[in-house]
Amino acid sequence: MTQGSSSRATRVASSLLIGGAVLIGLPWFVGQVASDRWWWSQWLLWIPTFMLCVAGLLLWGGLQLRHSRWHPAGLALAVIGLLLFVYMLWSPGEPPKVPSIRILHWTAGPTLGSTEPYARFIVDTNADITIVEGARRAATDPAMRKWGSNVTLAMRGQFLIASKLPIIRLRTVAWARDILLITMEVQQPDKRPLSLLIVDLPSNPDRSRGEVINSAHELLSRLDAPPDLVLGDFNLTQGSWQLRRFLPGYEPAWSTAGTGWGGTW
Repeated sequence: MTQGSSSRATRVASSLLIGGAVLIGLPWFVGQVASDRWWWSQWLLWIPTFMLCVAGLLLWGGLQLRHSRWHPAGLALAVIGLLLFVYMLWSPGEPPKVPSIRILHWTAGPTLGSTEPYARFIVDTNADITIVEGARRAATDPAMRKWGSNVTLAMRGQFLIASKLPIIRLRTVAWARDILLITMEVQQPDKRPLSLLIVDLPSNPDRSRGEVINSAHELLSRLDAPPDLVLGDFNLTQGSWQLRRFLPGYEPAWSTAGTGWGGTW
């Protein structure tokens, strides 16, 4: 290979690496700005933040091949991507300073194989209110049956619901267009009622999140009163535009009470 052809190959490789960085980084940035307002932008919002690390390393490699003095910018982008990934999903949290009600919501999905791991997780968590999407077969596990003798168990749609607190009301508000809404009211230890809205929204990625939220809003009109707490399988990105539109006036529980790694949805 001649010196000229080697230099040309280096330029091509550099351009490919830098182009790859742009093709990853720019759509990610557009997704963060546009969020899931539109069908096309929801796909960009779903680009994982850690992909910025990949974009940064590609940029660093491309600039290195060009002997550019700006090559540290690629490493800086990779570090920023890693920090953002951790910042968006990790919370050191603090243990509650006063006695509080512990609520477990878990999107377990279908029970694969033995029910024992599912049942053991629920029993070991031992929350005051347990709401599990999927894993309904876990209710037949011996450990779950023993634990369940001291709680009220119920099935609604794909949800397994267990409560140590007295259940005042449990009602399926709507189950249409692949949207399930359930209201639940329990009596707290201080005798005050606590109302919950349990939600399951469709996961089909081809379906516009905006259209899903429009349909959910129509069904929400059947509620008698706004709930104190909304939880469930939203199939929406944390902090997304459509999630805020779905629940105006509500604050994410994770930002105030989250501990450890949070979910991406």
